[in-house]
Amino acid sequence: MKITDMTFRTVSVPFLASLVENWPDDSYNFSFTPDYPMTMIWVHTDEGLTGVGESMALDHGRIEQMKQTYVGRRLWDVDLAAESPSMQCALYDIAGQALDLPMHQLMGTKHRDRVELAYWSPPMTPKATLREAERAKELGFRVHKLKARPWTIVEIAQLAAKACGPDFQLRVDPNTQFGDVATAARLARELLPYNIEVYEDPIRFHDVSWYRQLRAKCEPPVARHFGAPADVFQFLKNDAIDALNTGGNETTIRKNAALAEAAGMPIWTQIFAFGSCVGTTYAAHLTCTIPNCTMPIDELPHVKIDDLSEDGFELRDGAVTVPDRPGLGITINMKAVEKYQTA
Repeated sequence: MKITDMTFRTVSVPFLASLVENWPDDSYNFSFTPDYPMTMIWVHTDEGLTGVGESMALDHGRIEQMKQTYVGRRLWDVDLAAESPSMQCALYDIAGQALDLPMHQLMGTKHRDRVELAYWSPPMTPKATLREAERAKELGFRVHKLKARPWTIVEIAQLAAKACGPDFQLRVDPNTQFGDVATAARLARELLPYNIEVYEDPIRFHDVSWYRQLRAKCEPPVARHFGAPADVFQFLKNDAIDALNTGGNETTIRKNAALAEAAGMPIWTQIFAFGSCVGTTYAAHLTCTIPNCTMPIDELPHVKIDDLSEDGFELRDGAVTVPDRPGLGITINMKAVEKYQTA
């Protein structure tokens, strides 16, 4: 089977109005914007099968480079596990359709039928964040990832604990904005009465001893967002984390998961984050085959007004059902793609 062509459409699906209306200004030093375009990718073959993937927005030069790289290649000559997540998604989709197997069966043994997702909000005011926490709870999410800031996080935790109860957890992620070990440790003590699932990236990464010191002073589990397995190894070797968040392609994620599993540690993943049903379903297929990926993953189609799905994508009670249909196992709503298409 040979790849004959590739189609690209860049779309920009708006975030929920409740987030856009309360999006932080520059005083929060927040780098994300409520305009987060992504490029949908269709890979076509000479046997009539088409696979779909998605990526952060791609410019014309990158699109032409990808066409030159893949068009004309035989699918079975490609090392699928070594490709980028965007191309892994599309190529595994084709392979699954060709073999009449769901994507996860090509990746490994399925350990769970449903994959939990975290809820998410930017660093908004306490009252606005509380409204999002209440919405998350109502929708069945059990973990709310907060882009936290030191001057509001304790108040937010207090409000969420009171309104949402002890079974609703907060994933505190300040993007290293808690500054130093002393400040992060103090905030951890103040957050202790509340249901903190994990303390992710509280301080800068370049000195692993800082995380080791913080972990010794901090009761909430300390986590880091990783890419390279060598970094995971260094933090594990130095007893500097309790859990980890990993991105990357299938090969990188499996390496990081194996390192964590050897240390008896749970993980979660963040591959596409603000993607559509496509990236989320790919992540569900992959993570359901990783035994210790037991924490809700950071795939967030539910914080946009449309996930672009038509059929096969089931997000209910804060979790995605892993499809058992061939390939990716979902159908995209092309009218929605056209509605939000920008290029």
